[in-house]
Amino acid sequence: MIMLSYLTILRPLNGLMSVLAVVIGSGIVTGGLSFSIPLLLGALSVFLISGGGMIVNDIFDIEIDKINKPQRPLPSGKITKKIASIYAAVLFLAGLGCAALINQHALIIAVVASVLLIGYAAQMKKMLVVGHVVVSAMVAITFLFGAVIVGDPLRALPVALLAFLSNMGREIFKTIDDILGDSQAGVDSLPVKIGVIKSRWVAATFLFLAVLISPIPYIYGLFNEVYLFIVIIADILFLLAAILSIKYASKLTKLGMSISLLAFVAGLGLHI
Repeated sequence: MIMLSYLTILRPLNGLMSVLAVVIGSGIVTGGLSFSIPLLLGALSVFLISGGGMIVNDIFDIEIDKINKPQRPLPSGKITKKIASIYAAVLFLAGLGCAALINQHALIIAVVASVLLIGYAAQMKKMLVVGHVVVSAMVAITFLFGAVIVGDPLRALPVALLAFLSNMGREIFKTIDDILGDSQAGVDSLPVKIGVIKSRWVAATFLFLAVLISPIPYIYGLFNEVYLFIVIIADILFLLAAILSIKYASKLTKLGMSISLLAFVAGLGLHI
């Protein structure tokens, strides 16, 4: 059970989603899904740094988690704060080491990502909108990281922008869901500051922009026709999230983002 705690604290599913984004970013540049040693190192780097970020976040949230999520490894005492700190440091260093073996640009992105993850956990997530921007930027960066492993990161920019916009929408919808707890805890969230209705329009604007630019990867030849057919489903879900009852918005956006990932993979698949 103790060993399992060392795995669960990494949030491995989140790490694997980041790995998928790296693979997609790489595939955009190479024109298809293919294996290479640099890609393997990149995937490992992202997984390790993602895990390190999750641990650091849990370290800063340990007191809150003792109340809200006492079963987690740190508040439950299965892993001590000191051991968690060492664990996170090892993961960050290993992730940076893997990036250094790829190329200089990959290392720079990995360093920036690591600093953002630590800064987010320590302070940025408490700052109005800044936390949402950092989280969404991290999602976008993984696609660019995958592209820089094998070539020009600018080719992955439309996909990174699409990921950023949709994730911003979801992040804001999530804070609307949490407005009661945030207001009681004194959290400076957007809905607490400007209200639910205005926050919803801000979130909806990000989703509308994501829908608007969703054909661009196909237009520029980054993906094939399969992408276009599948991303339409994601676009419909984003639009529904923007116009239906607010209680469905976060889940619809999350589903739309998952289908977008499927569209990215399918759009590359026929080029193998």
